[in-house]
Amino acid sequence: MAVMKKMKVVQTEIDQSTYNVLKAIAIHRGVPLKEIIREILRDYTETHKKELVENIHKDPIWEGIGLLNTGDPEASEKDTWGVVGWSSE
Repeated sequence: MAVMKKMKVVQTEIDQSTYNVLKAIAIHRGVPLKEIIREILRDYTETHKKELVENIHKDPIWEGIGLLNTGDPEASEKDTWGVVGWSSE
């Protein structure tokens, strides 16, 4: 039994020329237009996924991890972690 992946509906507009070419490809291959578009999107995401992950890892925000010393090694496990108490002066 095949496992079905959860699908997300995406809707957009494209110009007529692009539509015509995509539709011709679909007809030539004998598959629905939406399958051609899915293939294009899968290829695009695979092409750019590595670059995206690299950019996320290069983000300077990660350099700040571990700089704060609370004195409590389990501080981030507590429900109050990150809760700031404000008071008016």
